[in-house]
Amino acid sequence: MKVLWLENDRFMINTLRLIAVGLGCTAALHGTPAKELKLDELFPKDRLLEVNIALSEADWEKIRYQRRTRENALPPSRKFEPPPPPYSYVEASVTIDGVTYPKVGLRKKGFIGSQDTTRPSLKVKLDYSDKKGHIDGLRNLTFNNNKQDASLVSQFMGYEFWDAAGAPGSRCAFAKVTVNGRNLGVYCHVETVREPLLKREFGSDKGTLFEGTVVDFYPEWEGSFERKTGDDKKGREHLVKVIKAIQGGNGKPFFGGEVPGRAWVPDSGAHDAEWVKLTFDDSSWIAGTNGAGYEVGEGFEKLITPNFNFVEQMHYKATSLYLRFPFEIGDIDSINAAKNLLLRMKCDDGFIAYINGHEVARMNAPKNAQWDSRATSSGDDGANSTFAAFNINKHRDRLHKGRNLLAIHGLNISPESTDFLMVAELQTNEHGYEDAIWEVIDEEAFYKFWALEGLLSFWDGYSGNRNNYFIYLNPGTGKLHFMPWGADCLFEKYSRLRVDRSSPRSVRLKGLVANKLYQIPAVRKKYAATMKKLMAEHWDEEKLLAETERIEAMVRPHISDYQWRGVRFEAVRDFIRNRRPDVEREINGADMPLWPR
Repeated sequence: MKVLWLENDRFMINTLRLIAVGLGCTAALHGTPAKELKLDELFPKDRLLEVNIALSEADWEKIRYQRRTRENALPPSRKFEPPPPPYSYVEASVTIDGVTYPKVGLRKKGFIGSQDTTRPSLKVKLDYSDKKGHIDGLRNLTFNNNKQDASLVSQFMGYEFWDAAGAPGSRCAFAKVTVNGRNLGVYCHVETVREPLLKREFGSDKGTLFEGTVVDFYPEWEGSFERKTGDDKKGREHLVKVIKAIQGGNGKPFFGGEVPGRAWVPDSGAHDAEWVKLTFDDSSWIAGTNGAGYEVGEGFEKLITPNFNFVEQMHYKATSLYLRFPFEIGDIDSINAAKNLLLRMKCDDGFIAYINGHEVARMNAPKNAQWDSRATSSGDDGANSTFAAFNINKHRDRLHKGRNLLAIHGLNISPESTDFLMVAELQTNEHGYEDAIWEVIDEEAFYKFWALEGLLSFWDGYSGNRNNYFIYLNPGTGKLHFMPWGADCLFEKYSRLRVDRSSPRSVRLKGLVANKLYQIPAVRKKYAATMKKLMAEHWDEEKLLAETERIEAMVRPHISDYQWRGVRFEAVRDFIRNRRPDVEREINGADMPLWPR
């Protein structure tokens, strides 16, 4: 009988809550809400917002089981346009701190890592039914479930740190969210990046805003960015300018295209001492043309030439491929006089390149590669199918007039990998990468954004994973500005993604803009100076640790039973205590660590 009475009590409480919400809806519909919320009131620092959501149980069941998969989130077509979202809106009533917004839209949100069916992240569309619905111009509210953040403080402290450093970004508050009377626990209410934020941070909301979700400035990928506001045509024209600046303008290839060569999938180290030399006899190797690898599914097949398709020899069998390409140079003087000498590679997953027996470049390769070695890391297929440039100016003396040899040790991440790619090009180039990039991206703003991602160790942001960022074509400067998003992946020393742990800790280099710039010594020097300034002015361990204690005391009473399973407050404190030595050992030397080596 006691159990029965408890169940009845719970039923009555939930019923009363829904009735209260319904009364609030009625009042709002008649234009008599208890009060009107202002945008600034949605981001308190000393308490949690009370967010109560009411909708039909059928609609709740519908949206919480909608999900992203790698197939629908990362299809090949995303090169041309963002994939359609798997989430749909349903009608709901949302009450925030006693103010009810009836007939709003509610949907699930989130990428693959933050999905949850019990505590989904949520998006509220205030103008779903009433096209004039908004709070001081903001029409969409974002409630993130903190699933990827064991400390719960990542977003709250991260966005606050960004703001304190004078970098544009969202505001954030904690919220206790209930749905139909069920406590879902502690969420973060993050200011959606739209016109009110742009007006506040840039003084104008008339520019073009794009969101970047696992995309970057690859050639012909300007359509992959999702436009949110502003002139689409003008914005994408600027994206093309950024792409061209990163790619290095129009160089002059002296090796490339379908040039003939020889290849061997090694089954021993019998030739490891000599196969990279010009004099090595490779007549027994497979003859083919530049463009080697294999593709089991869909992606690289058009880049692989017929004779250099090694699916039978490598898939489930091998991770290394040796390639030899002889070529002739008639005018060595023009090569020596050029501003830049570049090796350009379309590579999945790693390589070591040799010119006339001498190593000139490598990526994702072990220190002492053997015939059966594999790549140390992998990347996004979209990036791997476009040329990455490696400056080999210091190896000019390895080239000479007449016959030369480019040898490549191609490395796959595993025998089970479904694809593998090696395409090479050598070119001279008069392009100045740094100047060209700063013509289209705001220099000072990017340094601060990049260094903040590095200091806070944002492993799923732009520089860490080409993900979770906004770019705004600021009408005031005519240049792109970057802003963070999805900041539940901060304050962790190592990325949870498959990233080489021997890479630098103070800087992230997955994003093409960051990676390209970091190869320039002057950029590394300025990055280090920017990081030193941020640490001197904002990285106060005592204050940061005290803030984690304050936040814990504030949110602990509101954490749901389900949410408690993954909460670990102490993790972020360990990061804060150890961050300074991890960063300073890299930024205080004569030069920052080179990467890729």
